[in-house]
Amino acid sequence: MLYEKLNYILTIAEEQNLTRAAKRLFISQPTLTLYLNRLEAELGVKLFDRSHTPVTLTEAGAYYVEEMKKISSSEQYLYSNIRLIANPNQTLSIGIGQVRGHHWLPMILPTFCSIHPDVSIQVIQGAENYMSEALQNRQIDLVFGVLPASVSNLETEDLMYEKMYLIAHRKYGLIPQDLRSETSAEHPYTLQPEALNGLPFIIPQVSNGLYNSYESLIMKNGISPSRTISVSNLNTGLQLAVAGLGVQLLSGSILQMGTNASAMECLDFCTIDGMPDTRKCVAAYNRDNKKKHLIRDVIRIVRQEVLVNCEFIQVVSSDKVLKD
Repeated sequence: MLYEKLNYILTIAEEQNLTRAAKRLFISQPTLTLYLNRLEAELGVKLFDRSHTPVTLTEAGAYYVEEMKKISSSEQYLYSNIRLIANPNQTLSIGIGQVRGHHWLPMILPTFCSIHPDVSIQVIQGAENYMSEALQNRQIDLVFGVLPASVSNLETEDLMYEKMYLIAHRKYGLIPQDLRSETSAEHPYTLQPEALNGLPFIIPQVSNGLYNSYESLIMKNGISPSRTISVSNLNTGLQLAVAGLGVQLLSGSILQMGTNASAMECLDFCTIDGMPDTRKCVAAYNRDNKKKHLIRDVIRIVRQEVLVNCEFIQVVSSDKVLKD
């Protein structure tokens, strides 16, 4: 199928050069060019503008890439479900957000696989709102994230409280110059809501749990953005904020995962009176799940190997969870 070599197109788009892309793919440049020519001929459109250097995606090419990513994701989900149907008791399915999963899973899975080498793992990354529904429908065994308040019939374990911020590039001047030295991610500056009126915002898509917090903040304080850039990946949104494209509401865990100290130096960290200081991240599963021993092992690994390495969060100890 066409999407089997989607990585060819993605690599060309990233490198913006056929020779460098071929080198990354460990194939010859003529082979890559031939593949691209055949694909464009089959589709009847040009995916790349190769009339100049660097080569760039055409509008049709950008659309092709986004749609093929969706198809590729669906294919992976299909294959995982087939394996799950064949071996239901030997497969643990874990739901986790895109950014959180990108950073947490490399810390979780090596230890888990060493303890349970015969257990297959199905990872489902996506919007936490949708995953909680899949969990209730028993399509997923375990979900990590910020779940909707409506989820009540599941076993949940509080893991941490993520600190909440409004961030923006310093060019917007949200913090007076003489007060900047007194503010930081640990001590954000309290803004008046009207200071945000007319500024561009970088916002999560509706499927993201953080969107509800953004919408409440905007409506409660009567803030009118000049424009919005909606992103599905909050890490991408953070990079856009660093580039000065708008104000962003985000959690401290994204700061930990998505940027570095030098990038954060260009950001102002702010809050508004009445804005939630934190949001709670939990582990959730069905109480009668027969794989509870596997689920408990994953949660234990998260506590021992993930949360201890996270900044900008308040960890909920397992002792407190058991006591509550």
